[in-house]
Amino acid sequence: MLSFKNKNVLIVGLGKSGVSAYRLLIKLGATCFVFDDNKSIMEEFCKKESCEAFEPTNDIEHFDFLVLSPGVSVEAAYIQTAKSCGVKIISELELGAALISGNLVGITGTNGKTTTCSLVFHILQFARKKAVLCGNIGEPITSKLTPEFFNYIVEMSSFQLETSNNLKPHISAITNITPNHIDRHQTFEKYVSAKLNIFKNATKKDVLVLNHDDPTLQSLDTKNIKPKIIWISIKDNVNGYFIKNKKVFFKNRSKEENVLTISTTLLGAHNLYNILFAIAICRELGVAPKTIEKAIETFSPIKHRLQFVKNVNGVSYYNDSKSTTPESTINAINSFGNKPLILLLGGSDKKTPFDNLANNILKRKNIKLIIIYGATASQIVSTLSKLKIQNYIVAKDFFSALHLATNNATKGDTVLLSPACASFDAFSSFEERGNKFCEYVNDIKQKA
Repeated sequence: MLSFKNKNVLIVGLGKSGVSAYRLLIKLGATCFVFDDNKSIMEEFCKKESCEAFEPTNDIEHFDFLVLSPGVSVEAAYIQTAKSCGVKIISELELGAALISGNLVGITGTNGKTTTCSLVFHILQFARKKAVLCGNIGEPITSKLTPEFFNYIVEMSSFQLETSNNLKPHISAITNITPNHIDRHQTFEKYVSAKLNIFKNATKKDVLVLNHDDPTLQSLDTKNIKPKIIWISIKDNVNGYFIKNKKVFFKNRSKEENVLTISTTLLGAHNLYNILFAIAICRELGVAPKTIEKAIETFSPIKHRLQFVKNVNGVSYYNDSKSTTPESTINAINSFGNKPLILLLGGSDKKTPFDNLANNILKRKNIKLIIIYGATASQIVSTLSKLKIQNYIVAKDFFSALHLATNNATKGDTVLLSPACASFDAFSSFEERGNKFCEYVNDIKQKA
């Protein structure tokens, strides 16, 4: 158990996580200093909280801990210096996880982790089990601590897991791993390593839920993995949970059991994975199959994830702003079957390739038009051009892209915002981008 009383702690980054970590550490008796690259934010915070700022210098070895917010790269020179001096580097996630009373359920993955977390939380609430939803999905875990026994459902990003060396969830789940955040992690191998941190401290008493259909996860050397592994699949009859004819089965070696039937309004095959993960996790937490089945029926899609906004003049508009990776956008496109699509693509650069997305677009005959915008526009155009895909327009910015989509859409079309990129070239978050899309759609005039 980590002790912070009378320890010197530097909180690095003053977003939600950093602010929450600071307030918790003060309660725990630590002597806290803060640092943020944005000097005005740091000065305002220090004035409000009557605390002291610290500019990273050679004196950094005097700290006992550095608590990093998710947006802070461990490659920063002063963090590497602190590490070499024996200063403990931990994440806000690890800080909070060390202090909870209850079950820690950690869910990570390139795509699907937010929906899976939300679905698990919904099922637990439906089953009247005490639960907290936090982490990368919204509120920091350090702001959600309670002395009562709760199930903590925590979305864990690679940024958080990178510095969570003592993290030990009772249940860990990895939805999938495909190239992402290479701008931060430098290589795919380092990104994978960060994700796998989620179960590195697990024991035989713990549980690990993995996607058997994901090549990276299927290639893991399971002989050296300590926790009990439960596989999920929508393709194969695995040792774990799988689907046949909308029925979910659980197999333990040769014994096969029909657990429940799926009835849901969630679009797309990718949501079948999310449902299987939620079933596996909730059964481990003691929820009965019939309760899970009823809960899934009442679950609504989360905002910014294939969110139906409105049908205007015979055109359906969907907000999938949370699709910040090419693979997530592929899932979104495939969710609409053969419905004619106008696809909005682009945003800030995470150094992820668009080749798989372009190949998927090439195979589908229902994509009428692709409207490309943002910092990644030239990369997307280059990738499409290699495959001689020509049904695209390049817009000067996001809002021009929206107008072009409306002007080119006809009755029966679907306009899909599924950018395959982060939002930081023009917005503070994917939420802001999605909200702007929804505002625009709601302002479109009905034709007489």
